[in-house]
Amino acid sequence: MNEPLRLLTGNAALQVFVSSLLGFAMLIPRQPWAKRLAPHFDQKALLSVHLDWLMLAFMQWGAVLVMTQWPGAARPWVAWLLVLGGWLNVLPYWCRAFRIDAFVLAGRPAQVLAAAVSGLSATGLVVAWGRLVWELLG
Repeated sequence: MNEPLRLLTGNAALQVFVSSLLGFAMLIPRQPWAKRLAPHFDQKALLSVHLDWLMLAFMQWGAVLVMTQWPGAARPWVAWLLVLGGWLNVLPYWCRAFRIDAFVLAGRPAQVLAAAVSGLSATGLVVAWGRLVWELLG
């Protein structure tokens, strides 16, 4: 297996594992013995992180499929953009759990930084998938 395929396959598996751990951890505040923890967690934001990591992992496995069928698409830089996006694209949801709106590029410095990183992450995903689609159509 070439390096971009190995990187994407392994990273996607790691993201599914981390998302599974987060899903398990999200159950703890719902237990009768841990109800006092519930007010400290934004369950909706954590659910968004959990689901986004899963979707981004499946996106990476989709890229592996494309790269397997069209070997010219297996570029290391494309794989790295997908990996970085796979971890950073959940940032707005993580930040929402701490009352930072990383969907808006304005406000406090922490919000601007989070929104900028999030925007770069999303841009990287679009560029990577644009390259994959270019290879498919080319």
